[in-house]
Amino acid sequence: MLIKKTFSGKRFRAMLMTASISVCAEIANVFVDKIVAAQFLGEKALASISFFSPLFSFIFFLNALVAVGSLACYSIELGRMNRDRANRFFGQSILLSFLVGTLMVILFAFGKGVMFRFMNVDPELLQYVDEFYGWFLGIAFFMPFCNVLQEMIFADGDTRVCNASYAVLLGGNIVLSCLLCTRMGMSGIALGTLLSVVLSIAVLCMHFFRKNNSLRFVWHFKIADAARTFRFSMAEACEYLYFSLLAALLNFYFVQHFGTDKLTVLSIVYEIVEVSVIFNGIWLAAEPLINIYRGERNGKGILQTMRFVNWSILKEGLLVTAFLLIFAPALTRLFGIHSEPLAGEATFAIRACAVGLFPLAVVKTYACYHVHELPLLSFLFISLVMFVCPFASVVGIHVCLGDGALWGGFGVAPFAALALSICIHLLIHGWEHFPLELKEFSIGNYWHMHDMELTPGNLIAYRNKFSKLLTRRSVSSDVRIKAMLILEELGMVIYERNKKRKVFVEIDVNLKPGDITLVIKDDGVLMDLTDFEQRVTDLRMYLVNMFMTVQEDKCYLLTSSYNRHVFRFDRN
Repeated sequence: MLIKKTFSGKRFRAMLMTASISVCAEIANVFVDKIVAAQFLGEKALASISFFSPLFSFIFFLNALVAVGSLACYSIELGRMNRDRANRFFGQSILLSFLVGTLMVILFAFGKGVMFRFMNVDPELLQYVDEFYGWFLGIAFFMPFCNVLQEMIFADGDTRVCNASYAVLLGGNIVLSCLLCTRMGMSGIALGTLLSVVLSIAVLCMHFFRKNNSLRFVWHFKIADAARTFRFSMAEACEYLYFSLLAALLNFYFVQHFGTDKLTVLSIVYEIVEVSVIFNGIWLAAEPLINIYRGERNGKGILQTMRFVNWSILKEGLLVTAFLLIFAPALTRLFGIHSEPLAGEATFAIRACAVGLFPLAVVKTYACYHVHELPLLSFLFISLVMFVCPFASVVGIHVCLGDGALWGGFGVAPFAALALSICIHLLIHGWEHFPLELKEFSIGNYWHMHDMELTPGNLIAYRNKFSKLLTRRSVSSDVRIKAMLILEELGMVIYERNKKRKVFVEIDVNLKPGDITLVIKDDGVLMDLTDFEQRVTDLRMYLVNMFMTVQEDKCYLLTSSYNRHVFRFDRN
């Protein structure tokens, strides 16, 4: 089914741009620092920031460990119609973000000397590294809180405030780093980054004063809930941890074999590899939808959304790969590389990385998908694609083929990881439910889904189809008529309240031996039609109020800025 013709597809597309910007924002901030350092302070300043790649990756790891899992738990509880528990996970995420920020400041403050000795910082670069380090501690403290707010406000559906915060984060960093760099050197770049993070937090806080805000802070911390949060974060968080470890080991390997000669190109390679986080945005856009379906135990909804994910990975993968292959020489100049031999080597390195981006995106996405039900499989996927295969490929090709082919290892590694991941998956779980493993959702729990643009004609046509479905499944006539009337009248009220808008509706019906669940989702004007305080302005609204009075098992939940009405009926 076309993305544009379904409710979930429209929601996915609406959140995709913001999600892609979200996952790139922090990486782009580091990218901005490198560009400013290269343009204003030269190649040594750029090389010095490469020593911070493992530290930033460690920060991103801890950020993701809190934010990604909190978003997942929050969305799943919304899918279960448990708003109070969802708010508890939101409150816990805020507390964890400050705890993580404090721990990182302590670790980086007292472990500075040990880290510098381990990473073998070159004396020529030590001054640049030391200047940047001073304000870096502030970045480490505020980044987790900023990231948690971004993820949770995104889950709440406020893409406008999220986009504004990313604009302030990146735009503020560009302006402030350039201004402060001319006066303070590397310290100015770090201070500009810190101030942009603080300004972004201020913009995000505006969401809590908006009408569509459904986030409520609840003071909550529980070891079991924190462990569940960390478990659901593991795939994406380990991506940053493994990249941090990979960067540290490769820095050491390159310094031992080449001195500082190739560190500039290696720094560029890190940025190109990190470009793959844009594909994390595809998963981030789909995750709230998929987790709500998980909460509902609606396997058919998960399958439909994953089709949109696969198609988006294919399109984005080909587009980004083509862009990097074509514009690789221009990117080397952007990093301030003017030496012809070095520029040629950097161009080859960028193109080698570009070739492997699509398989890299596939493995990472399915690692994130499987973290809920198959955490071991997810852990194996991310270990292969972000650490084992890249390190083995780079070192192996260098040893076997020499310096000239060294950078090709970054292109070979994702294909090797994809092949190994498929083999491991099939070896453990077989072909039957490959690759989504939805077997537990299909046993006695079949959902009938219908997407449509909401018009009177479409609504009446589906009402008749719905009636035939209930008749075939031996539902009593009283229950069938009651469900049909609620469906029709509620649908018409939504249509009439949105006459100047095109509204899409998803209707999900779950027929179990003892009861029927009817879920109606729409992207129209926000309104709770189960609320008896709704103003009665016409006969149709009066009928809806009457139906809500007699229908005991009903619920409304504002979910990611769309309406979600749930009704349950006994079959007889």
